[in-house]
Amino acid sequence: MHFLPKANLLNERIPAHKISIPDVFEKLVNGDFTGYVNHIATDFEASCIFSSGKLICVTCTENGTDTTGLKAITRMFDKILDAGGEISVYRMTSDVAMCSHALLQGTNIYHNEDVRQVDIKGMLAQFKNAELNGAVLFSTSERHAMILFKSGQPIGFYHDGATAIEASPDESRKVAALPGARMDVFATKPLDKLIRYDLLSMINLRGEWEAANVRNAESGGKAQDTQDEVNNIDQLPKKLAELIEDLQDVAMAYLSKEGRLIIEKRLQEAGGISILHDADKTDLFLQSIADDAVHMDTQEHVDEMINLMKSEIAGRLAP
Repeated sequence: MHFLPKANLLNERIPAHKISIPDVFEKLVNGDFTGYVNHIATDFEASCIFSSGKLICVTCTENGTDTTGLKAITRMFDKILDAGGEISVYRMTSDVAMCSHALLQGTNIYHNEDVRQVDIKGMLAQFKNAELNGAVLFSTSERHAMILFKSGQPIGFYHDGATAIEASPDESRKVAALPGARMDVFATKPLDKLIRYDLLSMINLRGEWEAANVRNAESGGKAQDTQDEVNNIDQLPKKLAELIEDLQDVAMAYLSKEGRLIIEKRLQEAGGISILHDADKTDLFLQSIADDAVHMDTQEHVDEMINLMKSEIAGRLAP
């Protein structure tokens, strides 16, 4: 389970099945929204963090397992359509959004430490020297509180039950002093680097939503009409051409113009566009792209890029 600041509530507990997520996200983007969308269903929670209208982070947790990036968006769509749940929306400042990114997908540099065994003063001095961006999370079985950092300096404090980011560390200190209190520290990149990876610029959100609706209909036992199947076959060449463009766009978002060249080269070596109908050949094709990309970007970003490509392929070639 992840803890995020629940301050500046905009909308609370909206029935998820009554709204179209693409419509909601479009409004948030057009409004340069900064904050996060939270979706809760049975044994499931997803959080989507925005900064100035850019989707910088998506994480979903299901039965204790985390999923991130496009795969998390896909899973959230499936869960909304299958189980409903509730949507809440919270506003944040850009700095708090950056710290929230750390809480969801940052580097966990202190993990579940006993607070009593940590030199807090020395640790804070290290954060200052390292110009840490992120958060310190104190937790017990019943309470949690956090200190938010930017460039090594505390910028605010939050605890369960608070309705705003606070300027005083008093409540955080109280939680840290509770018997059995544990501590985690999460670090992330500066915001100007995080917003370079806008997930919404890399995917066809409505296409993913439509694909989720198709999966949901199929799982409910609804068969496709014979004429629809014929129409889908007729549309395959167009779908494949559009899919390749989508894959090139994703690659360029991560690897600049070299990404397009990698897609073209590896697709030709794999046997051409038709290999995308073969799951095994597609996996080999994507692995070859990953092998090239890892020399140009971090493994984390390469994994995220490949997940985006897999989702694009699944969405475009959905029945």
